[in-house]
Amino acid sequence: MVSFADAETGWVYGLLKLNATTDGGKTWEEVELPERIDIVALSLRTADDGYILSEDGILYTTQDGGENWSSVQLDMGAYGEMMLAPSDLPTAAIRFSDAENGVIVLSLVGGGQTSVVALRTMDGGETWTSESVVSGDVGVLYLTRDAKFLTIYSLLEFHRVTVFEYKGS
Repeated sequence: MVSFADAETGWVYGLLKLNATTDGGKTWEEVELPERIDIVALSLRTADDGYILSEDGILYTTQDGGENWSSVQLDMGAYGEMMLAPSDLPTAAIRFSDAENGVIVLSLVGGGQTSVVALRTMDGGETWTSESVVSGDVGVLYLTRDAKFLTIYSLLEFHRVTVFEYKGS
């Protein structure tokens, strides 16, 4: 997983390590995480403001480039037996347009069901509202930087790609 705030500043995650660059990828330094986290989605909004989502539904945020972290547990109980789709590919995506407004999209499976849902916040992650994107499908997700377009590469139907445009407020 890779996320860049600008041409010089970015994060990359792999092998349970988060690394950062401030020189366009010429050099990388490990970012110390608050604990051992299996990251399923990340987004670097600015050089200082970053977001990571753990496999167990914890959203970690930093406002100082990863020096300090705060966290909030997302309410995954609303989805019953459903949990994040297991895959080596990204089945979650996260974007914040500013410090208050963000969206997390999840591909969920379980209990014989599949679904893609979006969680939206307008208060920096304190509260979230859930929206169904599509039921009966699950896939690899890509969310554009402005969070207006979501691409789902289906894990159930080979070579099917669906693009959704968010038209809400």
